[in-house]
Amino acid sequence: MKRSLFFIGLMYASFLNAQIGQLLWQEDFNDLNGWIIETGNGSWGWGNGELEFYQGSNVFIDSVPGEAGNNALHILARQESGANIVDQWGNPLDYTSGRINSKSEVSMQFGMVETRVRIPNIDLGGWPAFWLLGTSNYTWPSCGELDMMEMGHKKAVRDQHDTHNGGSGQNNSTVNQMVASNAMFYDAGSINTGNPLGAASTAWDPQDVNFRPYYDQTNGLVDRFLIYRMYWDPNTIRFTVIDNGVEHDLYENEFVIDSLSREFHQPFYFVMNMAIGGAFTDAYNLGDPTSGQAVSMNLPAEMLVDYIKVYEWNGHGNIHLGPPTGQTGTYGLFTDNTPYDNTMLMDSTGHIYVWEGTLAAGSEAPYEGPNGISWTSTGAGWFGAGIMSVQPLNLSAYEQGNLHFSVKIPANVDFQVGIIDAWGNQSWVEFPANQTKYGLQRDGQWGQATIPVSDIRGTLIDLRMLSYPFAVLEVNGASASIALDDIYWSGGSMNIADRPPAGLRSLEAFPNPSAGEFTLRWTQQVASSVQWEVRNSAGALVMLEREDLVPSGEREMILDASDWAEGVYFVTRTDRGSQETLRLVLTK
Repeated sequence: MKRSLFFIGLMYASFLNAQIGQLLWQEDFNDLNGWIIETGNGSWGWGNGELEFYQGSNVFIDSVPGEAGNNALHILARQESGANIVDQWGNPLDYTSGRINSKSEVSMQFGMVETRVRIPNIDLGGWPAFWLLGTSNYTWPSCGELDMMEMGHKKAVRDQHDTHNGGSGQNNSTVNQMVASNAMFYDAGSINTGNPLGAASTAWDPQDVNFRPYYDQTNGLVDRFLIYRMYWDPNTIRFTVIDNGVEHDLYENEFVIDSLSREFHQPFYFVMNMAIGGAFTDAYNLGDPTSGQAVSMNLPAEMLVDYIKVYEWNGHGNIHLGPPTGQTGTYGLFTDNTPYDNTMLMDSTGHIYVWEGTLAAGSEAPYEGPNGISWTSTGAGWFGAGIMSVQPLNLSAYEQGNLHFSVKIPANVDFQVGIIDAWGNQSWVEFPANQTKYGLQRDGQWGQATIPVSDIRGTLIDLRMLSYPFAVLEVNGASASIALDDIYWSGGSMNIADRPPAGLRSLEAFPNPSAGEFTLRWTQQVASSVQWEVRNSAGALVMLEREDLVPSGEREMILDASDWAEGVYFVTRTDRGSQETLRLVLTK
């Protein structure tokens, strides 16, 4: 079906085979299982003034013309309008297209990604892209963005770099003749009036030093397949395009990941779409026909993605299928004394955020243990705050469980407690002034509340993908002090679907607690490399080791903790993208 690609692989064997490892995952697009089809026009055209409305009917699987038996993802762009084809304000739109992602289905952390893509004639206004977004719950650009390929750039960008990589140096390339990549992350030093979000873009290269888009001004880059690659390990990122068997780098040098771009140490998920118009292109922006040229792209037009492959690269590469690994038992958000099976580590796996400066630090002593949360309102007319998980948090096993918290707040203040998922859905329960609800007696002193998850989850919340597993909100403008403590979820029962198959052992430790050595036991389903990571209760890394090849079967290893300080530790085993985390208690 794809024998021609074998010869391409051989051509690069001399410098790649020593570094490219095993195939971790492959998508051949024989169906759309594992993909999420997005709809709508987003907020101001997905933040870019785009003109299209994404709808599901424009994303489908069909054969590749001229390649018998080979299917591909088809993304169709149309000139189309209708009653439901509108922007966020209800204004009519004239174009539809398609966009899909793998956010809760497939994510990767390091590796070599390869994809085979065919772009239609996009002149003028088409903006096709194959890219990745960070899975973290940080807002863009702090989550990070990796653009493996995009076309449709403004003429100014095409002209700026056309003395390199196939360009003519005559400022005459078209959008059909240039392709580029990009890596974006947050950098406070990049904040200015034109870039208020602080998005650092590696493609922003006004001195023409490093950014190297690829040009083919003889044959063009549309209506035929090209292969795009990203080589990504903890140290560097390299983007390339393969055209007729020749691999072209899209930057002069590899991008070096440093402390500013640490987003690129986190998992990312895939996104594919074909936008129309907007600020990236020379076409006009949403709501302002005078901001650019009219769209001249020949519609309907189809973008095809033949496959995606992810390999190990330089000994690194993880694929995770499905939502995050689910938590069970008791999950601690902010507690010192309540026993838990796993917990969020503040300023490591989670953060406490005050929203829009509505609260300032208070002085209330904790309810239990040495740590507490204390605030006073700042007179903004409302206040809100929450505990955010850095990565989406899977608490689906708590469907019949409870959310517990302790609070000290004046009896005459109405407030709400809620949860928010990674899709932006919110659900809240009310705590009216001077009324006892969920066990919380409103006497102005410390009190405890227990909310059944069935009450707080609402109808839209995705418990598999939570961003804020606890949030507090007051909307009546009351001035108040509020203190919170001992926040946790209980009653997490493992779903049958989450249990290891019969005969397979999940990660276990004996003895636990231990005074020095833990014996770790697990079932290695497939022979592969395994990474071990141990962190203490503050989130600090204690150990990081990698075994290149662990045979399949029942496995056992000794973890020597005799030199560690007494306390709670978390050991994580990563195997081909799948992770298990176990809580260890070390006594002396």
